[in-house]
Amino acid sequence: MSVAILGGLDRLKPFYKKRGRELGFSGVKVFSQKVPNLGRRMQGFDGIVICTGTVAHPMVEEAMRVARDFGIPVGRTHSSSVSALKKSLAEISAVGRSPKKNQ
Repeated sequence: MSVAILGGLDRLKPFYKKRGRELGFSGVKVFSQKVPNLGRRMQGFDGIVICTGTVAHPMVEEAMRVARDFGIPVGRTHSSSVSALKKSLAEISAVGRSPKKNQ
């Protein structure tokens, strides 16, 4: 599984990636600032975590649009701490392991 993290603090990027790998996410990408083609870059992830306290509203809107269009689970946390991120990653991991319902 892979996960995209939006927001957060630049100085904590290595800790975010380390915690994600510890929780079983093979690919962890942190987008702490707006980048070109964000929506296209996020399409291949299995989960998205949004640190709402440190992310711009247009980034959140783009992430939510991609998540809705591609059925990607989203976790939200107001804090940018590693422990808050761990909780959100655990929630996404649980959603990813649950059997999907037919729609």
